[in-house]
Amino acid sequence: MALKELEDATAVEDFLSRHTPVLLYIGPGGRDQQADTVLTSLCALAPARSAAWVRPYEGVADRYVRQLLTHLPQTDRACLVLIEGAVVLDVLRSTDVEAHGEEWAKAHFGERFLARLSES
Repeated sequence: MALKELEDATAVEDFLSRHTPVLLYIGPGGRDQQADTVLTSLCALAPARSAAWVRPYEGVADRYVRQLLTHLPQTDRACLVLIEGAVVLDVLRSTDVEAHGEEWAKAHFGERFLARLSES
């Protein structure tokens, strides 16, 4: 599955305004690190139409997403956010993958993200 890129604030709003949890991937900002690759591949496992991504530091979509996530500690690294409307349900950051490893990330994602997405 190819992730849908959200290119502007309207696309972000349309994606997040669904009445079910969705998975939003905030890209790595040009860094090509293993943890970011893991997050991308994990996001691709989400059910069709449940996952999309935003390029960091590129325009209105990124600024809009970061405004929604202001209560989360943000880094300039990639992260996956399980979100329903404006409510953040869970977060998996590239720094988590680096700290705990790829296998942990896959298990963590399966337990905490995919199960929730498949219920909706």
